[in-house]
Formats: sequence, structure tokens, C-alpha cells
Amino acid sequence: MKRYVPKTRYTVSSNQVLVLLYMLKYRFVSSDVLADCIGKDRSTIYERLSVLVDQGYVVKLYDKTYRFRQRPVIYYLAPLGIRYLKHRGYERTQLHYKNKTFTDEQIDEQMLLTSLVRSIGKQYTGTLSSYTKYFQNGHDFCLTPPPYAKLVGKTDAIPDYFMEYFPAYYESWKIRKRVNQHDTYADEHDDVLHPHLLMVCGNNSTEKRVVRFTANMLPSFEIFTTTTERLLSGDKKVWLKPYEVDWDDSLEFHGLPLRFED
Repeated sequence: MKRYVPKTRYTVSSNQVLVLLYMLKYRFVSSDVLADCIGKDRSTIYERLSVLVDQGYVVKLYDKTYRFRQRPVIYYLAPLGIRYLKHRGYERTQLHYKNKTFTDEQIDEQMLLTSLVRSIGKQYTGTLSSYTKYFQNGHDFCLTPPPYAKLVGKTDAIPDYFMEYFPAYYESWKIRKRVNQHDTYADEHDDVLHPHLLMVCGNNSTEKRVVRFTANMLPSFEIFTTTTERLLSGDKKVWLKPYEVDWDDSLEFHGLPLRFED
């Protein structure tokens, strides 16, 4: 099948670059996500997306089954868009060459992760800036593989946070391994303040396992847990501190501390 190649490519406008950068940050996006991120109506977003798709910078993922499956149209960076951002100095663009191999389930998980980190960002607007492993913008994610997101305090007095996500039924040994990786890295690099650790769990059962694994740890950073349901509720006080938790008693939920403990 022949691919349509536009005869003329126009200069990418600053507004269109912003769309490409959100795709770089979140990997897969819908028009609703972009409208909310950019603060424009959907007709404006559709217009920008249409031009970027026609010019070959963006891929539109949609087929006739999407309507009755109630799936949104998904957009992601095409190779031309990836190269464009790479030439502008953005890092980790090579990860996006694998976008076309993602299944619907993998795309859905990426969209969920976008919702989770954006939910935290909205709750702490003005105090925390969010970065993902796809768009680090010079911030050190330190671990391999990197955490999904880093939330950076907008002043030195505000702690930074890493966000990890453990889906429902995630293997216990993988959870332990990942938590220990953070703890070991912090011990081996004690000259650098390790960000606090936010662990978002796919269901209550997974959160209980995470709490059990971490309740007796004494890391140099704080650990907080929550579930996707609580985090997406819009409430601030959705986080548990594992060392406080007794499942037989009433639970105390916390907001994220925005200053360092004395």
C-alpha cells in the first residue's frame, strides 16, 4: 500500500510543537487529553492534529471498530515527528519508535498512567511540576528502568517525588525488587537526596501487599501508597504511610507533604 506523502511541508508552528511535546511526554494522547492540557477547545485541538497528521508528524490510530468499542481516537508521534523533536534537542525520543507495536491494552495502561500523573499535578498546581520517563527535560530519573514519573518541587523547600505504578495482580517479587532498587540506590548515593516514593496500586489487594513489604523499612525517603480509584477521585488526602497502617483500625489518609520534615 502506498503511503500518502504531502508534497509541501509547512513550518511547524509553536502551537503545533506544543502538541508534539505532549505526545512526547505522555506517548499516547486523545483530543480530550490535549484540550485539557493546553486549555483549548476541542475544535482548536482537532485543527492542530489534522494538520500534523496530514503533514506526517503524527499518527492517528482509529478504525471502524473504535466507535462500538467506545474507544477514543488515539494520536502518537510518527517517525517524522520523533526526528523533528530529536533535532530540536529533546532526549529519549528513540523510545517512541516502538509506539506502533503497542496493543490496545498497553495503550490503555499508558493512558491510565497519564491520568494518574496529571491528577497529582492538578492537585498540586503551583508547587509540583511533572515529568515522565519519556520527557525528562534534564531531570535525573537515576534508576534503570526509570520510574514512570517524577514530580519536582518548584522551590528547593518542596520535596521531589518518584511515581511508580503496580497494576492489579502484579507479581510480589517484582514489587519487592523495585522497592529494594530505590532503597539500595538511595543508600549508595547518600550524598544526593532521593525523592520520596509514591506507589500507585491497581487495586486494594495490591496496595496491601505493598504496605506489607514496606511497613518495616527505614529508607532515607518517605513512602506513600494509594490506589488508582482513590487517586482519580480528585481528593488530596488519598495516601497511606505504610508504617502507620493497621488494617484492623481506621486508616489515616494524608496529602503529600510540601516541605521537608525537620
